[in-house]
Amino acid sequence: MEFKIFGSLGIARDGSEIQVPTGKPRLLLAMLLCHPNEAVPRERLIDVLWGDSPPKSAVDNLRVYVSQLRKALGDSARIVREPRGYALTVKPGELDADHFEELLAAARACDDPARAGTALRQALALAQGTPFADVEHIGPIAMTALRLEEQRAAAAEAAVETDLALGRNAEAIAALYGLIGTYPLRERLRRNLMIALYRSGRQAEALATYQEARRVLVEELGIEPGPALRDLELRILNADPALDAPLPRQLAAGTPPTSPPTTPAAAWGSWLWAAIPLLSCGYGTPWAFIYAAVKRRSFNLWLSALIYVALCGVFLVMPFTDDDGLNQLDIIPMLALVSLWLGGTCHAVLVREHVFTATSSADMSRRARAARGAILVLFALVATAGYVWLEPPA
Repeated sequence: MEFKIFGSLGIARDGSEIQVPTGKPRLLLAMLLCHPNEAVPRERLIDVLWGDSPPKSAVDNLRVYVSQLRKALGDSARIVREPRGYALTVKPGELDADHFEELLAAARACDDPARAGTALRQALALAQGTPFADVEHIGPIAMTALRLEEQRAAAAEAAVETDLALGRNAEAIAALYGLIGTYPLRERLRRNLMIALYRSGRQAEALATYQEARRVLVEELGIEPGPALRDLELRILNADPALDAPLPRQLAAGTPPTSPPTTPAAAWGSWLWAAIPLLSCGYGTPWAFIYAAVKRRSFNLWLSALIYVALCGVFLVMPFTDDDGLNQLDIIPMLALVSLWLGGTCHAVLVREHVFTATSSADMSRRARAARGAILVLFALVATAGYVWLEPPA
């Protein structure tokens, strides 16, 4: 048995179409398909079928419509009467909307744009036509139709973005013109079209696309384009080199782009800088600290680096001796401990921010994250132990 929601409501058995009764039986079938394998209360069904003015015979009429649907299905056990109402049994793979959503989930979970694009196009092939196209959109039917239509539009946008990620700009442009005709108010489609045109050497057309989007939004909604669209116009005007690179795959609106892969040279460089405090017995720590401050563009790290360098100068310049009264105040041990703390902080920052940047925490398993944390603590302890052994604080 196959149940079809997209386009005209339909049922097929063994490849043959089943004639679904028109009128209220058809509306009843749509309601049951909105809640497959769930009991829909009789009162709710009556409210959808007759609105605020049901006839006195509504309950009896409902039984008749259920009987007609059972006869059409050829299986009386398909529609079950329960204490709360009626439930339509739908087995896995029988409802096109369920299969559609499964393919969308598979595409979102896929890291390969080519495979994701294939899954998305299979989903779109199932979703031909407006959901419940020949049924009145009221109550749960309207909500289900809106949800599926939004998913269908998002899937079409994501399929185009897989083309952009693979450098198929011509295919993306052709698809986007058609989609914009169907969804003229979706700024994401306009943005992707501008990018595809720009990458195809059609900068003037990309800018004209922005002006067209602005005109439509102002006329239809009375609003200006959003920040993303305005920013893209400026980047195109300035010929931003970053626009030439393929888009990161974003199968859902608002999904953050993934970090670019770290090259082997950059990874080895991070290891080298992180090991400098150990390899130099602590004397290279200030330089490693400054390197970390520059890479992270952090004012706090710059301030900490200057304090660390100043403390190192204290040890080199101020002639503290055993007879110095300052020793009685434990100033030298205090400065030594502060410098050790700053040195350990520097080393931890380097290891965390520059050694383990190739893979984000969200992409790592729980065991990998725990191992990374253990290695970080081990490095910090080894560094601190080396400082204490070479420059004892007391």
